[in-house]
Amino acid sequence: MNWGRSITIAFVLFAGFIGSMVYRAFTRDADLVRDDYYENELKFNDNKQKSENYAQLQEEFVVKHSQEGVQLIFPDPISESSKGNIHFYRPDKKSYDRNFDLSVDGNNQQLLDYSNFKEGYYDVIVEWEEKGTSYMAEKNISF
Repeated sequence: MNWGRSITIAFVLFAGFIGSMVYRAFTRDADLVRDDYYENELKFNDNKQKSENYAQLQEEFVVKHSQEGVQLIFPDPISESSKGNIHFYRPDKKSYDRNFDLSVDGNNQQLLDYSNFKEGYYDVIVEWEEKGTSYMAEKNISF
């Protein structure tokens, strides 16, 4: 084989590699972690204080699987009148993210049906307010 043919083959292979990388780059999702990323960063100190409040509690927030669905068990102080939200964040696909209002029962628990979720990994962020004090807990779960 001569030099001209070798250089041509090398160039074609290189161009094919570059073309395939460009194709892959344009077909991948490139969602931001949050649409309100910059606004959320401004609340960083508030979130830090909420996390510190949670760290001072005697018990931990628990997320686990049960027969009925995803079971969330909250520490004291929390009551049925507590206000807050539960955010399930899916790092690989934004459309699978889920938000729920906090609605605990008398046992400091909330149950979410599996039909609300797709299989995979979720980060769970729970924020609630009880008697003027705000709390924020983070856990993860896989289905």
